[in-house]
Amino acid sequence: MPLAENEATLQTDPLSGMDDVSLGESVRQARKSRGLSLQTVAEGAGISTGLLSQIERGISSPSIRNLRAICDVIEIPFLSLFAEADSASREAGMIVREGRRRTVDFGDKGMVKSFLTAHDNGALQVMEIVLAPGGTSGEEAYAHDGEECGVVLRGKLELWVEDDRFVLDEGDAFHFESRRPHRFRNLGNDESRVMWVTTPPVW
Repeated sequence: MPLAENEATLQTDPLSGMDDVSLGESVRQARKSRGLSLQTVAEGAGISTGLLSQIERGISSPSIRNLRAICDVIEIPFLSLFAEADSASREAGMIVREGRRRTVDFGDKGMVKSFLTAHDNGALQVMEIVLAPGGTSGEEAYAHDGEECGVVLRGKLELWVEDDRFVLDEGDAFHFESRRPHRFRNLGNDESRVMWVTTPPVW
């Protein structure tokens, strides 16, 4: 028996030329732009918070009925999501939205790296490194091919390059060859943020 229109997934709808990831990102951006929580929208739409989260992450295809209900709660036109999803598809490989950064948490080192480049296939890699008070790259210096540079966006950074020690404050920048052993840590009592660029990309 054919599915009714309101039960069909978007993949069966003529308007569903967008992929689930782009559509989910459109839902997430619309919800956040109105300051609504996942729970508030999910409850209003009559679905679980888990399902809404999966829809926003592009790992679940919403039914048209659920998507219309979500739009009603957020108070946006149903078709506006598809224009936004089309824009998200064009952004792929070029734009990295804040909430969709690739992130690596180094746990007890007190360091989190967020990658600002959309992929690692190019010649450079741009990261925002967040260091908790005392956060560090590690006690041992490391080296690799290439070069790197950056700027301290917030806080105070201690940078060692070989036997040279530098203390960098907000707005200070650095540039050195990556083959020179280096390490760094947050010297302050508050969180430090550093924009860090390496070429070629490394992990």
